[in-house]
Amino acid sequence: MVIVCAEFIGTAVLVFLSCMGCTKGMFGENITVLQTSLASGLSVTTAIQMFSHISGAHVNPAVTLCAFIMGEISLTSVPIYVGSQIAGSLTGYALLKAVTPDKHLNVSYGHCVTLPHDEISLLQACLVEFIATFIMAVAICAAWDPRNYAKGDSVSLRIGIIVFLLNITAGPYTGASMNPARSFGPTVWNSKWHSHWVYWIGPVLGASLSGQFYKMIFLRRQ
Repeated sequence: MVIVCAEFIGTAVLVFLSCMGCTKGMFGENITVLQTSLASGLSVTTAIQMFSHISGAHVNPAVTLCAFIMGEISLTSVPIYVGSQIAGSLTGYALLKAVTPDKHLNVSYGHCVTLPHDEISLLQACLVEFIATFIMAVAICAAWDPRNYAKGDSVSLRIGIIVFLLNITAGPYTGASMNPARSFGPTVWNSKWHSHWVYWIGPVLGASLSGQFYKMIFLRRQ
């Protein structure tokens, strides 16, 4: 029950803050990639700082899958984590809708919905999400490595900076979701399902490969 609560609230906080940071009208019409990237990175930092000592603060089904591959959690824990994250995503975006005037939520376009750039194909978008998630997940695997346990106090900041970097670089291509739960809530509330599969397939494959890659090549159990 404690894990459910932590993953639910953590994901809700992540979606609420990251989507609040890209709400046009409330911050003026010119929202920059820098602003949205900072909102995404620092939202992840906040969620990890709040709940990493309780559930690991995965707040991301792809990270949960990676944790299972790395032996951090059991198979029976996976649906508990993912279900909590999905519910948290829906709740986080619902809270944003509750506090934001309708005129600032561009439903016709899909406010905060992660979408590929018009000039890249869905396959290219899937590849971008795969690569970005792979990089992020390898960094997370490194944080779980027993050789890094002494540096655990800075994990939230380090992962947040990496997410910020990936958002400022890959964001213009796909929105740099790297997190199916992050994309799911806004997609449901805005009913924008076109290309949503990209934000499940890319991150899940990226996290799966990164977990196997780190475990086989770099991990040294004490």
